[in-house]
Amino acid sequence: MSAKPTSAPSARYLNASSAVARYGMGVLITAIYVFLLAPVVIIVFTSFNPTESNTFPPTGFSLRWYGAFLESSSFIEAFKFSVWLGAIAAVGATTIGFLSSYAIVRFLGRRREAGQSLALLPVMIPHILISISLLLALTIVPFPELGGLIVGHVIICLPFTIAGITASLEGVDEQLELAAMTLGASRLRTLWEVVIPLIAPGLLSALIFAFIVSFGDVYIALFLSGPGRTTLPIEIFSYMQWESTPVVAAITTVQIMLIVTLGLVVERLVGLRKIMRV
Repeated sequence: MSAKPTSAPSARYLNASSAVARYGMGVLITAIYVFLLAPVVIIVFTSFNPTESNTFPPTGFSLRWYGAFLESSSFIEAFKFSVWLGAIAAVGATTIGFLSSYAIVRFLGRRREAGQSLALLPVMIPHILISISLLLALTIVPFPELGGLIVGHVIICLPFTIAGITASLEGVDEQLELAAMTLGASRLRTLWEVVIPLIAPGLLSALIFAFIVSFGDVYIALFLSGPGRTTLPIEIFSYMQWESTPVVAAITTVQIMLIVTLGLVVERLVGLRKIMRV
């Protein structure tokens, strides 16, 4: 007995339903992206406003507020300190992250997942709790405020470096290391001459991503930064308590361009998906 063929109207109905579902999903995703990116677009356009009011759309085009940013000693000093702090935190987090990732991948064996989950734990803790904990610790342990600030930034950057470097180490054949050590190389020399060159793009990507995380931090700097050591986000926060001009939009646009550029470099090297796999 032959099977009953599917009727043409039923097939057309299924195709129409599938097309409507795809169209609806596309509209929903587009709406989500618009909702997320609209504030960024508004900030960028507002930064070119020639007047002192934060109006959108802008009434004209002017680079006045970018000039105000460059002429403000407080903003420039905060920017320089944020760059310095981000570089120190990125180097520290990448160094510790490499050693941690290597231990997780090569030595933990069946306990590897547990070790990786423990290493990535700081990303699951709100930064404000980390900040308060470090602040309380500094009241007990005699430690410089600047040192506490650096430690805090290293802690929040560490999960991202571990995630990226672990992903890179997974692509390195362990037999290459065993071959080097068989030929007389020590473990340290094998790391330096075999492993690090092979994962150099991953290390550089982790370094850049750690810098981005540190540069945009608010909570750690808010609780632990002292007089004369103000990061750019905190300087912006303090400024907006008393004034509201497009100079903040101009500074934010500079930050956005810096982060986007560094993000593109990371994507070019190893891909953001590997770094964000936490």
